[in-house]
Amino acid sequence: MKKSVSLTIHDKPLMNMKKFLLLFLLFGPVVLQAQTKRALIIAIGSYPNPEKNGWPQISSEHDVPLVETALEKQDFKRSNIWTLIDAQATRAGIDKIFDKLIDSAKAGDIVVIHISSHGQQIEDDQVDEEEDGLDECIVPYGAVYSANKTLFNQYSSGYFRDDAFGEKITRLRNKLGGKGDILVSIDACHSGSGTRGPATMKARGGNRPMVSGEFEKRKRALKDTKSVFKEATTTALSKDAATYVVISGAQAQEKNYECLDDQGNTSGSLSYALSTVLSTLGSKITYRALFSQIEDVMREKAPQQKPVLEGDGIDRNLFGGKVEIQKPYLPLDLPNSSADTIYVNSGSIAGVTLGSTVGFYPSGTTSPVGLDPIVKGKVVSATNFKAAIKLDKPMETFLQKAPWAFVLEMSYGGQDIKVSVDSLDASVAKRIKDALKDYTTANFTSNCEVYFGKSDDGRGWSLRYANTGVVFDDVDINDPVKVKNLLKRYDRYRYLKDLKMNEDNLSADVQLVFLDTKKNIDYKKIAERTKLGRLELQEGDTVYLRIKNTGDKKLFINIVDMQPDGIINRIMPNRTLKDAKGLPRPLTPESCYVEKGDSMINKDMMITIAPPYGEEIFKVFLSTSQLDLEEILAGNTDENSKSRGVLNNLAKVFESSNKTGSRGANPQVGAQDGTIFGVNFSIVKRQ
Repeated sequence: MKKSVSLTIHDKPLMNMKKFLLLFLLFGPVVLQAQTKRALIIAIGSYPNPEKNGWPQISSEHDVPLVETALEKQDFKRSNIWTLIDAQATRAGIDKIFDKLIDSAKAGDIVVIHISSHGQQIEDDQVDEEEDGLDECIVPYGAVYSANKTLFNQYSSGYFRDDAFGEKITRLRNKLGGKGDILVSIDACHSGSGTRGPATMKARGGNRPMVSGEFEKRKRALKDTKSVFKEATTTALSKDAATYVVISGAQAQEKNYECLDDQGNTSGSLSYALSTVLSTLGSKITYRALFSQIEDVMREKAPQQKPVLEGDGIDRNLFGGKVEIQKPYLPLDLPNSSADTIYVNSGSIAGVTLGSTVGFYPSGTTSPVGLDPIVKGKVVSATNFKAAIKLDKPMETFLQKAPWAFVLEMSYGGQDIKVSVDSLDASVAKRIKDALKDYTTANFTSNCEVYFGKSDDGRGWSLRYANTGVVFDDVDINDPVKVKNLLKRYDRYRYLKDLKMNEDNLSADVQLVFLDTKKNIDYKKIAERTKLGRLELQEGDTVYLRIKNTGDKKLFINIVDMQPDGIINRIMPNRTLKDAKGLPRPLTPESCYVEKGDSMINKDMMITIAPPYGEEIFKVFLSTSQLDLEEILAGNTDENSKSRGVLNNLAKVFESSNKTGSRGANPQVGAQDGTIFGVNFSIVKRQ
């Protein structure tokens, strides 16, 4: 199979990392400014007169506690989190709450605005602002939808346009000033054309655009692919305005679907993803990195839509870049606890998952790292916000000491592969089922994530993704070993793709960049190739890795490339690299590190882009000790490998995946074992 990337080392020494001076030593004392974290949640789900007004009910009310709880974990006080729900959120009500927020905000504040509702496109009232001639709108309570062009002027005033939204945000940005920060998340549709989705899930919008009879004469015949929410405002943006980041649940031409949370309840897909990521952050992170983690969650929960990142603060640190010294601990539910079972008011949405290990320490413990717990326990049940922990041994007077609980090991893996053979005739389906009869991870169901079907040439069989039909790989169904190994490889790929964790103060900004003829970063080309917050690479492109250590520790870095067809390529370290003359120039684990405060560009390592086309991931692994995942990916299971002892539980998962068809031991990854995240990009044909 073709590889999506190929690597070449130039015939000259690898570039060392550059040291940067600590510029703040040149300045005088810093004057600290009071800063308040504020949030506004607008949730509209119970629309009035659905049959008459055209807006069916959705599950926006379920989004409110998800987002509220996640914000509280980021030190937003409940008194500063305002909500506007259903009948409160009329067009006038939205105007009023925004004006109140602007009046209350102070210079330097951090503001989060989350909107869960239906979304709609209507004819642009300033047609020169939108390439497709349409405004993206929030659908307030009481808004009326009509496809009748003669009624457009009667009903259009009931919608909250992106122009009005931009006006409010511009005023707020001016009020907050350069030290302020704004994050907006919008869990709503913006259009309904050309999309597919599960029939059992509701779309938040999806009606045809509302336009007048003059629309076709006025609009531009272009597709709106540059952004979702525009800022056509009358208020001028000051030079010292706060940065502004918007995360939308779907592109302008897509539907935005609800999803099922971990307990089977419906919620907005972006609301779920945002709350999951915010609840489990453990180190410094930029808005770009936040978006990447949200993409990871939504790829599983809503694969038929693509979230969008916009704004001028994408590479700014989240919420002003502050890092809490106190490691988050779990609040105990003392009235319902006993000597052997402890209940906590935190659940799977915050990473307290079934099978996780929890340690209990004296109250006031800043971090459990390096300390022996009073007692440990296993999570035996977990909902979104609650969990029960069975202690290793009963503690009769334990609760009187009001201990603090910390997650020590988060449980990963153990999920069945939902696979279907429904499209095959009975004899072929039986051969596949027989080949997988002792592979306990395989769960045959029509509600599947992958399925076996005919290959593209019609002469064989393939394993395909259920949501897209894209081939994962071809397979000879007459060879049971190959059938089993294919599904095991998919399981391994799926696990690695979805794996995420954070170690305190261990973080990096990793980007793929273009270089110009002078070997400097070509920011103009990067901007041209960035579509809705995602880098879009073309076949034949040559890019380079830029790595910046944004944490407080020296870090070792491993990167693997994950193709959409399941192929995993080694990026760094990589002992197979050769220079332009064909001589060995290995990139060893010893050279894959970045000192605290440093950044690097491997200008001698070209990454050339090739098919297959589609969504691709560079998976990044950070550790504080030397790590060599290349050995694991290459199948080296030597117990004396230097990679053991760091992310060693991950290594065991890979080995287990290679040897057996069941994760019955419920493999785990230690909470203090490193940081893992994905860098997402697309590969398209040369244009």
